[in-house]
Amino acid sequence: MARFETLSSDQMTAEQKSVCDDLIASRGSVRGPFPVMLHNPGLAAAAEKLGGYARFKSKIEPRLLEFAVSVIARFWGAHVEWVAHSRLAQEAGMDPAILKAVEDGSRPDFINDDEEAVYAFLTSLLNTTKVDDATYDRCMAALGERGMIDLMAANTHYTVVSMTLNSFRVPVPEGWETPPFGPGR
Repeated sequence: MARFETLSSDQMTAEQKSVCDDLIASRGSVRGPFPVMLHNPGLAAAAEKLGGYARFKSKIEPRLLEFAVSVIARFWGAHVEWVAHSRLAQEAGMDPAILKAVEDGSRPDFINDDEEAVYAFLTSLLNTTKVDDATYDRCMAALGERGMIDLMAANTHYTVVSMTLNSFRVPVPEGWETPPFGPGR
């Protein structure tokens, strides 16, 4: 059960309505962590800006970006993010078998070096808070300097999103299947 109340428009302050309008304009609706964040409109606005950049202006190609978000979501056990971004990763060309391995908590059998480089970088960073030189260099070769910075922007944003979703028990949207893994790590 969710630990927050979704605000109706008549419950919102002028600042909340303005941020809500911005979210709808940029994302089409208010979903994911944003119904929670709207309780603090300054935070919602800041998260929308970082998330808007990380998702829509990143120089990482959609296949790798959505895969990266899926890895982050799975690490944190964030059901809503996993459901949304693993679907987007598949639509962008990720092999469903790779996504299934990530969902199962297994290391995928990679064919593409760029996918393996992103996976190795993120899993090292998330599990140990460090990345060795060889892993960093492989990911840098796959993404370039701008891509590496964009990967860290995605990691930062989707970690905040995942923790918000988990902390406030944001449910998977109606009609979507809840992943088989538990929330959290």
